[in-house]
Amino acid sequence: MKDKLIFVTGGGSGLGLELVRLAWGRGYRVMCTGRRGVQDLPDDFPDIPYLCCDLSSQQGAQQAADWALGQSHGRIDCALLNAAAGYFRPLVAETATSLSDVLALNLEANMILAHRLAPALDGGTLALIGSVARKGAAGMPVYASSKGALDGFGRALAEEWRGRACVRVLHPGPIATGMAARAGRKPDFADRLFLSPRAMAHCVLDAALARKGADRQVISYGRVLFHPARLLRRGAT
Repeated sequence: MKDKLIFVTGGGSGLGLELVRLAWGRGYRVMCTGRRGVQDLPDDFPDIPYLCCDLSSQQGAQQAADWALGQSHGRIDCALLNAAAGYFRPLVAETATSLSDVLALNLEANMILAHRLAPALDGGTLALIGSVARKGAAGMPVYASSKGALDGFGRALAEEWRGRACVRVLHPGPIATGMAARAGRKPDFADRLFLSPRAMAHCVLDAALARKGADRQVISYGRVLFHPARLLRRGAT
């Protein structure tokens, strides 16, 4: 397992951070990008290659891809493209800049990364992290649109790359990462149903690394609650 390499974007916080911790803890080689500076990473962040960059610009996405190719020496077993952002507000409250930034990070950056990493992913897996919001989410139409478009991109690419590389679009349910609060959503009773990033990371990583599975998967509430790792922890207490 030590020879398998996983690349994670958005690995400095939230779900991405837990994916990094979990993959590294399972014995994989891991490298990742994130917006946090190295000095701002958690004290227990694994000792792995890390690039601080902003994927919402074409230059940032290209820099991340070139860095990953250099670190990997041309072979990546699994790329988990997780970095994303959005705002909880109606369309009339958006600005041209915020529209562009969200679409650039959530969609265009993933396209650029997939394009440039394609040779290194031959025989490997590209996992695009979507959202259940892809079907439409009142209050955040731009974010929902970006994830809907990402879903379409992943489905098309899965057909194009079939037989060369595996492409999966994984749609997690609500996660308690703090993203909702940062996006401007006011807390309410629904927050109690948000799943922990660690629990979700187990399911996302398993789905990304499985040898077989659907091109598009929803990581449902039940799937997380009944994951073996969660049941084992429950039995130990």
